[in-house]
Amino acid sequence: MQGIIQVAFDNFDGGNSYSFKLANLEVLINAVYYNPTAALHLMESYKPDASRVFFDKWFTIIKVESKLPTVHDKKLSILALCKLLGVKASFVPEALRMGWSGIVGGALDIFKGLPQAMASMFIRRFF
Repeated sequence: MQGIIQVAFDNFDGGNSYSFKLANLEVLINAVYYNPTAALHLMESYKPDASRVFFDKWFTIIKVESKLPTVHDKKLSILALCKLLGVKASFVPEALRMGWSGIVGGALDIFKGLPQAMASMFIRRFF
C-alpha cells in the first residue's frame, strides 16, 4: 500500500488532464477508505504534512460540485469520510487535528450534490 500511496501522491498534482489528477486523488481516497489509519500514517511517513496537503486538495474539490462529477466519485468520498469518523483521535496526525470536525461538513456538501449526480446518471443511461 505504501508504494501505491507514494505514486498517487506524487501524481495527483501532475499531468495535464483533470481526469488524471482525479484518478490519482481517488487512489488516495480508496486507500483512506480501505484503511484510514494506515493510509494517513503512510502519507505522513512519506512526506511531512502530506496528509494535510491531501485533505486540503480533497476538500477543495468537495466544495466545488462539478469537481466530483459522478455518483461513484461522490459515494467513494462519503464512504471514506465515514471511515475517517471512526478513527480514534490518538491516531489522527497532528496536522489534521484542528480541522478534523470539518469531515462532517465535507460529507454534507457531497450529499447536497448527490441527487443531481444521480439524475445526470439516469439521464445519460436512458436517453
